Amino acid sequence: MKFLRVLLFTGVMFGLGYFAASRWLFPAAADPTDVDFTEVPDLTGTPLAEAERQLAALGFAALERGRLSHAGIAAGAVVAQNPLPGQTTQTGDTVFLTTSAGVETRVVPDLAGLPTADAATLLSRLGFEIDIEDVEDTPAAGAIRTEPEAGARLTLPASVRLFVSRGRAIVTVPDLRGRHVDDLEAVLEEVELRLGAVRYQADARDVQGRVVFQSPEPGSHLRGDGLVSVIVAGTPPDPPPDTVSRMERQDGEIGWTFRDC
Repeated sequence: MKFLRVLLFTGVMFGLGYFAASRWLFPAAADPTDVDFTEVPDLTGTPLAEAERQLAALGFAALERGRLSHAGIAAGAVVAQNPLPGQTTQTGDTVFLTTSAGVETRVVPDLAGLPTADAATLLSRLGFEIDIEDVEDTPAAGAIRTEPEAGARLTLPASVRLFVSRGRAIVTVPDLRGRHVDDLEAVLEEVELRLGAVRYQADARDVQGRVVFQSPEPGSHLRGDGLVSVIVAGTPPDPPPDTVSRMERQDGEIGWTFRDC
């Protein structure tokens, strides 16, 4: 009889110990199928407050995590979400929302005279798409103009056409030394250069009217339409007679006046 009582007591204690261990020390793993999943609705274009209300009604939390400029969706409305529309997720999860900052505008800057690379970089940093078009027969290299023109305000995304020039071709400066000053313009015109300053050196031993020095030097390289200056032996020629007239001043003295040819 005593043995039975000991056996009964041992069984009861074992059962209580097992129950306590299984309940608190080693609980059974939760059933992964015992979870509620809900489909996330499409909130694109929905104002933020309304999107939060819809998500709360489905058991989700909502969190705005950024704004993005958008030309087609009003400011404050949803433009993107995670999870995506139609995906299912566990009830109670957070749905992250990106809202619209509305339309974004930029003013086309005045780029005339800037190097082509600098002009293109500036347009790109302003958010414009760029279409570069070469313009021929312009003296200066670089940006010429834009289309739309400088000062126009555009809604992004927008494209700007940038008209640029490579400038005139590089030419070799001819040797003008020893040539007569009257021939210089024709010689330079053949290589698309122009005659610059002409100075005279009275004490030069060379023949009157001949070039004794030029700048840039012969063989140098200039962009087309560049200027070549010279120093000519002798003194400047007298102006043509028809450019000078005798004039009597009011005080009775005689003076001279020069007329434009």
